[in-house]
Amino acid sequence: MTTNSVFAPGPLLSGRRAVVTGGGGGIGAAISRAFASHGADVLAVDVEVGDPLEFDTAAGGSIALFECDVRDSEVLEPLLDHQPDILVNNVGHFVRAPKPFAENDHGLWDELHDINFGHVLRLTHAVLPGMAERGGGSVINLTTVEAHRAIPGHTVYSAYKTALMQFTRSLSAEVGPSGIRVNAIAPDLIESLQVPYAQLVPEEDEPMWPRWSPLGGPGRPEDVAGAALFLASDLSRFVTGGTLHVDGGTHGSGGWVPRESGGWTNRPRHP
Repeated sequence: MTTNSVFAPGPLLSGRRAVVTGGGGGIGAAISRAFASHGADVLAVDVEVGDPLEFDTAAGGSIALFECDVRDSEVLEPLLDHQPDILVNNVGHFVRAPKPFAENDHGLWDELHDINFGHVLRLTHAVLPGMAERGGGSVINLTTVEAHRAIPGHTVYSAYKTALMQFTRSLSAEVGPSGIRVNAIAPDLIESLQVPYAQLVPEEDEPMWPRWSPLGGPGRPEDVAGAALFLASDLSRFVTGGTLHVDGGTHGSGGWVPRESGGWTNRPRHP
């Protein structure tokens, strides 16, 4: 089991109850493990549930895996039964390989909406009344650096992620008086199930990482989990409506550049 400090047992979420969508693997699993290691009872919702997630039980936390597609209305009842103080809307996806917007089919737009934005509206809407009745809570939405910059070939994906960022800001103003905080995390260059840099970046290109990100890379799922732990806990009690960038600095310093062979990259070999 990874001994990264984010998984070390601690008291930050003792007595809290959390729901993490996409919580069975990758970034979601890292968030689930971090929360449970800090005492939270976590319901990790995922479309495919694998082996139990390992975490340090010293703080008294737990992880229950629930297999369900978050786009299905069936997820609402067990989610509400869990009575979460924390909701992490982690699920999102490109759905398909890059393709110019002019060549998109309309069905793709609906699919991208459902997996990147629609389910977030539905799940968040469902948990807010209970959070307010229990005195508050924390909603954390996973967006992407592409909510803040272009991503050629994924125009509609980027649009929905930007909508999620603005949803975060506006909702935070509405529910703040109820003690509910709403924030976002925008990752980039994180090794994940969807973007496995260990497979995508050839070995001969690995020395290029310091040019692709001020902090090098790639980042790890636990880097995002650390940000989520902060936003879920009382360490961020006066933080709402913001986006925390976990990207090694690419939002502040980088962008997309065209390849000589066509297409675009945010990992140029010859900057």
